[in-house]
Amino acid sequence: MPFITKTFNLPNSQKAFLFIMNTLGCSQKQAQKHLDKNRLKQNNIPIHKSQTIIGKVSLTYFQPSSLNIEPIFITPYFAIYDKPPNLLVHPKGYFEHLSLCDDIKVRFGKEANPVHRLDYETSGLIMVSKNKKFEPELKSLFETKKISKTYLAFVEGEIEFPQTIDLPIFVPTKQSKFTDLGIKCQISKNGKPSITKIFPIYYDEQKNLTLLKIIPITGRTHQIRLHLSEIGHKIMGEPLYGVDNQNARNYLDKKFSTPSHRLMLHAQNLSFEYKNIFYHITSCMNFHATNCQNSKIQS
Repeated sequence: MPFITKTFNLPNSQKAFLFIMNTLGCSQKQAQKHLDKNRLKQNNIPIHKSQTIIGKVSLTYFQPSSLNIEPIFITPYFAIYDKPPNLLVHPKGYFEHLSLCDDIKVRFGKEANPVHRLDYETSGLIMVSKNKKFEPELKSLFETKKISKTYLAFVEGEIEFPQTIDLPIFVPTKQSKFTDLGIKCQISKNGKPSITKIFPIYYDEQKNLTLLKIIPITGRTHQIRLHLSEIGHKIMGEPLYGVDNQNARNYLDKKFSTPSHRLMLHAQNLSFEYKNIFYHITSCMNFHATNCQNSKIQS
């Protein structure tokens, strides 16, 4: 269980942030984050930084559990994981669902963190900073587009030629009433510029599926999934886009209890330069649509 809640009985009074620092062995900044998120309570009432505490208190904190997922590549600065589908990268609230962060922190310590994201449903390559001091540099590679990412996807229907999808994406916020499905993004003139390049690899006539190589030029939430759905070629196994709202709601209601659902979208390659070394890392995961045969190759 990633998050646990423990009860402590304090015989002597002490500052709330000092109690968290001593209990979890964390910095004052990290202790403040726990307090800001109302993780320390007394009589079920959140305790704040300036408070002095004594007696019974409860503290909720992240305690990782190993998933036994081996990184495929490790350097002194970062590691690369091949994330399976239907796995969170970060813990979601205080739910009991495991995430890749569990394995990362068990293996590399509490300062190790993913430096970018993949959707729960998407499989493939994730970069992890092994230490806080490397994290800003590694995140900057993604933020400044110095990392080239390539995906593979099986999509419905035939796509014969390479094309560029240039459609603005609006990402709803918690306060937005743009959609009653808060997780779903929309194509909208009010959205941010979003560009995806797609290249057909082959077409399975029997199953009416095209295997695509995909290069996202921008990095909006659900960009690849939404763009492909919008041009009439939704990804095989897509539960949110190109389906009616009720089906999307049904999926979200059962999302974590139906691990057999498989979105055929995979982060296949990462190419970048870091500390004067060029890396081109390819996923080791077997990504295919079952019995894809009788295909015509696209050049």
